Order: sequence, then structure tokens, then C-alpha cells
Amino acid sequence: MKNPIAVFGSINMDLVVYSSAKPKDGETIFGTSFHTFQGGKGANQAVAASRLGIDVSFIGKIGVDLFGKQLRDNLVEENINIEYLEESNGESGIALITVFEKTSENHIIVVPGANSYVESSQVSDELLSSTDILISQLEIPPNQIEDLFSRAGNHDCFRILNAAPIISFEKNLISETDLLVINELELESLSGYSVDKDNLDSVVIAVESLNLQDSQSVVVTLGAKGAYVQKGKKDEFMTGHKVSTVDTTGSGDCFIGAMATSYLEKENLFESVHFANQAAALSTTKQGTSNSMPTKDEVVKFIQTT
Repeated sequence: MKNPIAVFGSINMDLVVYSSAKPKDGETIFGTSFHTFQGGKGANQAVAASRLGIDVSFIGKIGVDLFGKQLRDNLVEENINIEYLEESNGESGIALITVFEKTSENHIIVVPGANSYVESSQVSDELLSSTDILISQLEIPPNQIEDLFSRAGNHDCFRILNAAPIISFEKNLISETDLLVINELELESLSGYSVDKDNLDSVVIAVESLNLQDSQSVVVTLGAKGAYVQKGKKDEFMTGHKVSTVDTTGSGDCFIGAMATSYLEKENLFESVHFANQAAALSTTKQGTSNSMPTKDEVVKFIQTT
């Protein structure tokens, strides 16, 4: 079976509180609502691509708890291949998320659970040989990602690394990556340079310091401002889109899923980032993570009205 996109990554149950204000240290306030959503960077990115009409396989681990069953069922409902999803003894990953309604920004604490036990051995050579694009993030063990990316390089997979969240990892992983996707904070951490997303020159200087190979590309997401793209000798800044934002949680994951989907079809990174900017902006108009990912029809309609 052909698997255009495979996502090797995390899956969590998101426990989300919406609050009208941000509490001070030691202060107790009342929230306005509470919801549970499927989350995890890997699962979010898989759902984003699937809703845009692409066949997606998800490789990860869930716990043997109630959350694990709910997460598995949700992936099936999203038409995602779960042949390589495994159970780990113990609890599923969770994320405690607070969304502040006045700014639509969030605070997130992740407890990895079963995600800590994801292994590259879950991915067969058969899957790699049938996969066009392989995506991963840093909510699972980086050494397992490096091992899988090294194997995937022998199967002509296009390897996308979302180096998030900010954690310590061996830089050999970047050398096994075809496309690095990071935000300005992650760029600061990797480069050691100060980055101001209002100052594009600071972004360019930090990217150049990464000393990527000519065959590698990088995308720096800059929130509502847009994204910076560098591929070979060409680079471009692409502005974001103004929308009535409700919740920014998962918008970065939507960006990656949409970008990969477009790149699969067009093989043009700049056009793909432009499309991803539109999809990600649209995702912020809904609450939640995976469930906020737009369908292809929704993105097309949005493009027609902007």
C-alpha cells in the first residue's frame, strides 16, 4: 500500500482550560470552560494532512488506559492508517493546556507517558519504501528519530523535522534532515543567536549560523507574522493572514501538515509554505488542536475570500 505521508511522533490527550485572564503566581481564578481534545504534535500533523485529502500513516504509542482507546478511535475516525500504532504498558501522553481568551495565547505542560517509548523499529522497511514524506517532532526520543531518518534516507523519503519543543538533542539528527521547521524560539536555541521576529535580518543571521548543507532547506515560522523560507540560494519571507483568532494551539502543527500535503503535490517549497500559512491561520479560528484542523474545502473557500 502506498503511504504518501508517514508521521513518526507523539499523540496526547489534551486537557484544555479556557480562561478570560491569566492568574498571578499563587492566585486562583475561575476558568470559563474545560474540554478534552486529541493532541500531540505528531497526531495533530497527521490529522492536518489527512483532512486535506492525503493518505497518512501514524507511527507512535498510546497507553493501555481509557485515553489510549479514545486516541486510537479518533485516529480511525480521521481516516489515518494506524497499522504501526502500538500500545505501551502505562499511561498515554497528556498535555495540560491553558488558553487565555483575551490574547488567544496558551501555556502548555506535556507529560509524555507512552510517547517516551516510541521506537524506530516500529517502522518497517516496507513502509519506508512506500513513503514519500516522513515527518517527525521532538516529543518522542530524538535518538529514535535519528535512527529512522538515517534509514529513511536509503529509501528516498523526504524527511521533515519539526525541532519542537525546545530540548537537547544530538545535532547529527539535523544532518539527516531534508527540511527543518522551527519557530523563532527554537531557532534561538539551535543557533545561539538572538532572534527578533520583527527583525527579519536577525532571523537570516541565525539561520545562516546553522550551516545547513545546500541540499537542505529551512522554514522559520513567525506566528501571525508569517514565515521565512530558505531553500538553496533562494529565500523569501511570506506574510501571515489576519483572522479572528480564537485559539492558537496546534496552529504550528496545522502549518506542517498542510505544507507537507502541498509539497507532495507541487514539490515547490515556497508555494507550499504560502498554502500552509493560509491553513494555519484558518485553524486558529476554532478551539482545540486536532479538531481545529481545516478540510481542503475550508482552505479553498478561505483562499477565495482573502
